[in-house]
Amino acid sequence: MVLAAVAAVALGAGVAGVIIGRAATPGTATSSSASRGSGPGPASAAALGASAATRGKAAVWVTGQVAASAIVACDPAMCSALQADGLPAARLLVLGTAAADPLGSDVVVATPAVRNQFGARLQSVYAPAVIASFGTGAGRIDVRAIAPDGTAAYLAALAADRRSRISAGGQLLRNPRITATTAARRALSAGDVDPRLLMMLAALAVEQPVRISAFGDPSPGASPVVPLRSAQLAPPGAKAAASLRSMLSFIDAQQQPFRPLRAALAGSSALTVEYAAPSPLGLLGSP
Repeated sequence: MVLAAVAAVALGAGVAGVIIGRAATPGTATSSSASRGSGPGPASAAALGASAATRGKAAVWVTGQVAASAIVACDPAMCSALQADGLPAARLLVLGTAAADPLGSDVVVATPAVRNQFGARLQSVYAPAVIASFGTGAGRIDVRAIAPDGTAAYLAALAADRRSRISAGGQLLRNPRITATTAARRALSAGDVDPRLLMMLAALAVEQPVRISAFGDPSPGASPVVPLRSAQLAPPGAKAAASLRSMLSFIDAQQQPFRPLRAALAGSSALTVEYAAPSPLGLLGSP
């Protein structure tokens, strides 16, 4: 079984004591009105404001959701926004004359300038999966997962990973120590759940019974193929407070890749856990 096959990996990575049995830098155009010293018109000012707002939302999401070890490819303006929002310069690959393509990064922030630079190659060669999207139309900004071996290899690995997630989700559903809502059961059956969550839940259920209230993903506009990276958990029955603290301690004790981006109590009866983007492929092995 998938979860059994990766038990040794999970133990070594921190799920301790658990046996899981089941192109060029864009320039600034100068219009004739600008050359005469007049500022942008109302429509241009509105467009610039909308572009800056979208860039700001994308920057907040990337700095808050993308793994701390990930390299982010971006155009100069987007990289500046990310740095201003706290992302270290060492984690940025500035796309321009010094970096002709986003290979070498883990995600690319596909602004209009980046889409213009790479055209159809962005989706067909470098980064097929949208893990978050902001804005609409031509001004939207997509955060995409890089495919270092090309789109075909990435999509094949993604399909294999989904089969493994379906198998692992089925094992969790058969685990008598795990209960789940109808929506959560559906997500497990469909293979929609991040592999780190699947393995953490299997390990946690060895320690104590777990109820899965919901799965989610704090990734607006993500492609349907992108796994759900967050969950809301609760202890079954009435033993809420002590069980929740025990769950949180167990989750906080994990090492990478099973240590979540964040985990916290949600009131007195639930716990939320969330993993960083992008979701890893191949962590569960073959189904």
